[in-house]
Amino acid sequence: MNGFSLSKAIQRGLEALAAISLLLMMLITFVDVTGRYFFNVPVMGSTELIEVLLAVMVFMAFPLVSWNEENICVDLMDNYFPTKWIGVRQIAINLICSASLILVAMMNWKLAGRSMEYEEVTEILEMPLGYVTYLISITGFVGGSLTLFNALVYGKKLFSRTPPSADLTAKSKEA
Repeated sequence: MNGFSLSKAIQRGLEALAAISLLLMMLITFVDVTGRYFFNVPVMGSTELIEVLLAVMVFMAFPLVSWNEENICVDLMDNYFPTKWIGVRQIAINLICSASLILVAMMNWKLAGRSMEYEEVTEILEMPLGYVTYLISITGFVGGSLTLFNALVYGKKLFSRTPPSADLTAKSKEA
């Protein structure tokens, strides 16, 4: 399996898990509201299930947002930033984001271990919270790795550029 097909498989898997969790949240909400309204019988623990599924949905989509660089950003300095330094800026931003994501994932991994050790569970359904925290940590590692991959791609583009004179020569031959 080459790198492109592996990346597509990861992307499809994360998208599918996020979509399934959203679908389950909608179904649980529908069944809960219908049960409450028509039969006066709500789904026990529906709020907890929806909270867990919301975490799953958000953190399955999180690496995709990092990978596609669709994060919220403020472009206050873009008009003043020299065009020739955009590649360097993107490398620096992606490296900082990658280090931050991996650091947060490491802290979450420790928190998940502590949660499992203390046997923390939800109030009604008594679902172990450590597994959800492990999932959050894993997606943080994946997001950090994909952001690091973005930095490497920008680096490759930056350092494998042909000289501007070669670009002009190639364009004049095409015309």
